[in-house]
Amino acid sequence: MAAVESFGLTDLVVLAIFGLIIWFLHWLGRKPMRPRRKPWAPTAWPEISNESLIDYNPGGPITDKQAQKLFEAVLQAAIRQKADTILLDAISGRPQVRLHLDGQFQELVGVGDTESYRRLVAQARRSAGLPEPGDSSTGGRGSFLRLYRHGHLRDAGLRVENGEISYAFQEISRRNRAVRFELESLRAPGGEALKISVQPEMPVEGTRFDLGFAAASERKYIEAVRSRSGIVLLTGPCNSGKSTATYRALALLRDQGRKIITVEWPIEWMLPGTIQYWVRDGRNFDLRLGKCLRRAIDQKPDVLMVQNIDWIDYKDAMAAIDYAASGGLLITAVHIYDCAQALANMLCRYFSKRRQAAAEMFKIVVAPRQLFMVCMHCAEEYRVPAKTLAGAGMSDPPVAADGRVATWRGRGCPLCENNGKLGSTAVYEVLDITPEMRRFIENENDWNWDQVDYLRRQAWRLGMRTQRELALERVLAGDISLQEALLNTRKPKWLTAAQASRRRLAGGEA
Repeated sequence: MAAVESFGLTDLVVLAIFGLIIWFLHWLGRKPMRPRRKPWAPTAWPEISNESLIDYNPGGPITDKQAQKLFEAVLQAAIRQKADTILLDAISGRPQVRLHLDGQFQELVGVGDTESYRRLVAQARRSAGLPEPGDSSTGGRGSFLRLYRHGHLRDAGLRVENGEISYAFQEISRRNRAVRFELESLRAPGGEALKISVQPEMPVEGTRFDLGFAAASERKYIEAVRSRSGIVLLTGPCNSGKSTATYRALALLRDQGRKIITVEWPIEWMLPGTIQYWVRDGRNFDLRLGKCLRRAIDQKPDVLMVQNIDWIDYKDAMAAIDYAASGGLLITAVHIYDCAQALANMLCRYFSKRRQAAAEMFKIVVAPRQLFMVCMHCAEEYRVPAKTLAGAGMSDPPVAADGRVATWRGRGCPLCENNGKLGSTAVYEVLDITPEMRRFIENENDWNWDQVDYLRRQAWRLGMRTQRELALERVLAGDISLQEALLNTRKPKWLTAAQASRRRLAGGEA
């Protein structure tokens, strides 16, 4: 009897457990499941296509914030595609945005419904300083500005005082261009239509190359490459900007009718109107390079460009230098950090006993440095103590009332892959061989080949600006971050003391 009772209790416990499991599964089946979130993807810039475009907001009216983003994207697309007019209308019964390209209006993006179109028009009117759209406010004219900087548009805190326009990013680098948009409101059958004329304004001080040179340094570089004879030397690591500056100079000389021959391995840019020899890598490279170089010299060009003179043997390098000594212009490059070190290396290697000839042959030494720019989409102001910039090598930083200086850095966004950098620019350290510099090179009692720092300081005293000084100016201009300048440029040990001495002398003269 006891065995029967124990068997019954065990059976009841098992049945209870099975009942609980069945009830739990039934409860899970009735519980509503949360919808899975779709992965976020950045909104692409609208681009003109031959295919019919879908509306920007297929799901319903856009919000005011979305209207603002869409309006800025339309302005950006107009600048990038070089349109001269933007037209917002609903004449066809469907609100749309069109750009004037190649003499005709082409649809950029569809707006969708009437409410979305009204909010987009309201955003455009607010940008131009016009009242909100309405029955009594339809019509009118206005204008607004945006800062066009390295392919991106940004509202950089524009202020108008006494008719003068100022904004956060100063025109130190001359890469910042103001773009004026003239807005005109028109009455149309489908409602209010907006016609926005795009008028890019030229920078205050334009240059021929537009590479990032300071204006005075670029004039010196152009004068040097226009010389009939001598050596123009570019220096820096790979991907620093040497080739860009070299080919811009060659294009300038080609337009003047000069006969140009290049010896390269490989050819980086195809330059029509010139003779370009490509020395292939592989076996007997030095032998083939020497033959190409002698063949190029035998043709008596006005300008000879040798890609990297420090990568060829001594005999071929001396043949190119002798060509420059005989009345030709040699443009070449070496892979050394800065101007003074490159000049000292060339003098020691090829002109050990010909100081006077070297002083007469060298025209200019240019050292570019490529730097990553702050992303315009996520740039934020970052205030640093003034003593930080002074210790980094900046002379007289613009100190605010709180003792800090306003700089810019990228916060990180999907458009810049969350690293805060988008695009690149370059600073160009230029060592001009002036008469004073020639006398310094010729005098053997002033310095030896290994006194590179002394040569660098002498060049700075005669007007050369170091890469660190140029990079810090770009920091104030908002082009690059302070971290980028400190990581990619070097500060000479004597720079701070020399700047202080110059300030004392300037104060004494005053």
